[in-house]
Amino acid sequence: MKPEIKLNISPTKSDFEKIEKWLLDEHNSLNEGFYCNWTIIEKAYSNKEFVTIDLSGEPVGFIVWSKGEITAEIDILEIKPDLRGKGFGKHFYNQFSEYLKLQKIVAIKLFCSPRESENFWKKLGFIKCPKRGFSESDLTYYKPLIEVLTFSNSSTEHKIELWDVEPYQAKNKSPTWTWYVELSTERLRKPIIQPCNCNWNLRWSKNGTVIKEDKIKYFSSNENRIEYSSFLYIEKLIE
Repeated sequence: MKPEIKLNISPTKSDFEKIEKWLLDEHNSLNEGFYCNWTIIEKAYSNKEFVTIDLSGEPVGFIVWSKGEITAEIDILEIKPDLRGKGFGKHFYNQFSEYLKLQKIVAIKLFCSPRESENFWKKLGFIKCPKRGFSESDLTYYKPLIEVLTFSNSSTEHKIELWDVEPYQAKNKSPTWTWYVELSTERLRKPIIQPCNCNWNLRWSKNGTVIKEDKIKYFSSNENRIEYSSFLYIEKLIE
């Protein structure tokens, strides 16, 4: 019978202790792994921000994560050393991302640590975050969990343009990203998700006429919020 691989969102204390043992073994024998972050892992377990992947009922991997309003961040993902390179990491991520979708999460963000993990995340479709003026590593990546509007050269009535600079710097600079938007009433047929700095310049135009242009943080309103921490998320346009 094929072994059962299953996401466990409520690991027991016994599960947690088994993970501690193989993390400690890895640390002592190879001086590798995430046992050096044990305080963070313990805190995540206490805060219910810790999930495991179980093989025939035994934990063989774990994720430490945190939840924002519409996004989640993966802090640590590790697979038991003797099972690495066998597809468990990909399987684990896929099950976990489906769980996040049920929690109404629209994108995942993470920092590739160690650096060697970068290729793994890129193969899963993660995209490098643009430089946003934060003290943020160039190994910071994100991935939408829903179908989103991509950049195109189509000609539509509405156009959204985003610069990676503030408004006073954008006057003689072409936009960094452009989306041609199709609406169903006020709602976009596909939303826009983009890592950003809230002070970047955003422009909405209709048939060549600018409807609004300002810093991202000033576009949000009680009726139509678009700024969520370090992400731009546009579902609808309200004049």
